[in-house]
Amino acid sequence: MRVGTILETALHTLRRRWRTVLLLALAFAGPAALFTSAAGIRFNEVVLDVFPGISEGIIDDTPMLTAAQLERLGGAFLGFLLATLVAGLLGSVGAVSFTYAVLGQDQPWGQALGAALRVALRRTPSVIAFVLVTSAVIVAILLAGTLAITSAITLLPSGPIARGGPGVFVALVVGVSVVVALAYLTMRWAPAYPVMAMEGAGWRVALRRSWQLSAGNIWHIAAVVIFGALLTALGAAIITQLLSIAIVDLLAGAAGIDTRVAESLVVAAVTVLLAPVSPALLAVLYVDLCQRHAPATGGHRPGDRHAEG
Repeated sequence: MRVGTILETALHTLRRRWRTVLLLALAFAGPAALFTSAAGIRFNEVVLDVFPGISEGIIDDTPMLTAAQLERLGGAFLGFLLATLVAGLLGSVGAVSFTYAVLGQDQPWGQALGAALRVALRRTPSVIAFVLVTSAVIVAILLAGTLAITSAITLLPSGPIARGGPGVFVALVVGVSVVVALAYLTMRWAPAYPVMAMEGAGWRVALRRSWQLSAGNIWHIAAVVIFGALLTALGAAIITQLLSIAIVDLLAGAAGIDTRVAESLVVAAVTVLLAPVSPALLAVLYVDLCQRHAPATGGHRPGDRHAEG
């Protein structure tokens, strides 16, 4: 399937099963969006309290912050970081449920919802393990790249970046290589969640199977992922702007709701509405990849059960 066909199929399935998908989005993306919104509001409040002039573009040039201020900033940032991590895990588990809702059998929406929730809950340990393993690989690559860049600039002759030198050249090559490596791995791992949802695979099998399915299809996967990201970003910008006019500008002031709270609620609502789009695209892409590899792999199809990883 071409990218346009994948998009059309995914959107058609989302429209047909909108009740199931919307409730799954409320169950997984809803709490995640509220966690990050609340933590973001708290962090902004602490920053504005410590640096009151920042809202007007003025940062207090006080040379030292007090221990209490540093503790408040650190606690607020840690809370935001933890909320982001929890939101990421919920989003990953939600992606498994969206995949099953899109590719599962046609049945009444209540039964489909229950089946998707059961699959997502069963796969939660595998999702967590997958996230931890892939995150460790990414961190290792970033640390190795940072060490290589630092070593190149320190040990090799180099001048200012504008003038260059061997050290700067090597550092740039390493930086580009790190970005390319991370993008490559992301594309190779893209089918993992659909594999977990539809093949009952654990994280080890999901990694091997996604590596197998993505072989020879990197550009195809990249096109779908990038197109989905652009579509989601464009949709989020348009819907957020419309809701901001209706809720933040009109209703928030009349109801006495803080503007930052209203804006956070709008962002959370948009996040819930658009959360299923990218997983639905990857679900349809997974079917396409299975068909592309069917002659070479003996005909694996969505729904085949593999051993637990």
